Amino acid sequence: MYLSKSKLIQLIHVGKTSLGWDEDLYRQILVKLTKKESCKGMNLGELTRVLDHMKDKGFKVEAKKSDKGRNSPMTRDIAPEDKTPLDKLRQVWIEMAHAGLLRDGSEQALLSWAKGQAKRFNKGVAVERLEWLQPSMLHSLIEQLKQWRKRLEVEHG
Repeated sequence: MYLSKSKLIQLIHVGKTSLGWDEDLYRQILVKLTKKESCKGMNLGELTRVLDHMKDKGFKVEAKKSDKGRNSPMTRDIAPEDKTPLDKLRQVWIEMAHAGLLRDGSEQALLSWAKGQAKRFNKGVAVERLEWLQPSMLHSLIEQLKQWRKRLEVEHG
């Protein structure tokens, strides 16, 4: 199976987290295997060597399970200054999913999480659609998500 450079880099970063490597150990291993401190400057062969080393150390590359119609959050190609608070909420969610910090990075999972959190701000009433959230609620959810991400990053090294 052919993997693109970006996919190999993504897998290597997931592997680093999965294996519990800190930044120093990770960089030492990259230099030892490729004489380079960053994946960015590596060719496909070097990236594959790093990934194979991670597999030898116990990293298991798992194919994504079929989401059965569950879509990842919608993203829009718009300038950062034009993003709405809802775009920012989705962006943080997507970043967490790509970093391997979420079991389910789908739009449905984001909605479920947001509904549960927003209930507290809405006198116990769930909000059925993200678009219906008040700006103050969206801001609070974005900040909660950022704090959650920080906690997970500390826990996962």
